[in-house]
Amino acid sequence: MKLNYLLSSSLIIIILSWTNTSFAQSNTYNRMLNTASKVVRGKIVGSEEVRYDYDEDNKNIVCGQILDIEVTESFKGGNESFRVFASNNDMLIGEEYEYFIIARRNNNASDTPKLAFINCFDEKSTRMDVSYIPYLATSLRQQIFPIVNYKREDIIVDPDTRVAKKGEWLLLVDRIANNTLPYTIARRRFNNGNDDIIEEMRLADFLRDFNIK
Repeated sequence: MKLNYLLSSSLIIIILSWTNTSFAQSNTYNRMLNTASKVVRGKIVGSEEVRYDYDEDNKNIVCGQILDIEVTESFKGGNESFRVFASNNDMLIGEEYEYFIIARRNNNASDTPKLAFINCFDEKSTRMDVSYIPYLATSLRQQIFPIVNYKREDIIVDPDTRVAKKGEWLLLVDRIANNTLPYTIARRRFNNGNDDIIEEMRLADFLRDFNIK
């Protein structure tokens, strides 16, 4: 009897812990979406490297990229094209793709040079002039998602389920922050030879669960 009680208690604790983690992560994405200035679907029509001298390595390396975004559908922030600084390069896989983009306004943008700390590639950061960068997509959580559209006539079969893929899916990169997205969003492994991109999730489910219209 005591053993059954302990097992039941442990199971309840595990379920509550998982539920709280998922709820917290959902809230985190809700906050990110609610505070974003831009939530759009668009194309990358140009890019410019941002470089800096990193004292520790004594060499000039790429900090990130400023992307020119042509908006194809706006959920928030308007249809105008805009520029955004991205500090994670593992999702930038080609200008032929459309992307789902979440970006926040750069509060340090101004007509005069202004220094601020900014996150860069490989979890590094630096203090640099950010006055000319209007929007930012820099976070431990993924904010730029490549969109893959599976058309019925293409007959692309999922190797795990052996069912033909269809519809639009967002590619997920290998980040801990994406591990506890709501379980109601359909997700599956993605095998394309890119070790950084590990999963895809259904775009319609993501829009529904976070009430994006």
